[in-house]
Amino acid sequence: MLDAGFEQPFDSIESAIEFMNVLAETVLDAKLDLYRDRQLAVGKRQQRRAQALELAQFKLKLLSSYTFKTRRALNDLRTIRRLLLDDRLPIARVPTADLA
Repeated sequence: MLDAGFEQPFDSIESAIEFMNVLAETVLDAKLDLYRDRQLAVGKRQQRRAQALELAQFKLKLLSSYTFKTRRALNDLRTIRRLLLDDRLPIARVPTADLA
């Protein structure tokens, strides 16, 4: 059971989108760092380290893909929510002009 005073980190779709944006930036930075580190390991003939870094690159590529898909899904949910909320609003009466 959650404490009533506990603030949930994703209390809205927008906050989840913000988190995913930060995660995507972090993943991109890590991918660049791993690429550089792997190049250094290959240059120093550290094959085992280079292979480990290659595996880490692969896993970050997967995470990047999941992050992209999640961001799209969240954006879709935000759009659907807006459509649903707009459907609940009463239709504004537009005055009709005389068509002569």
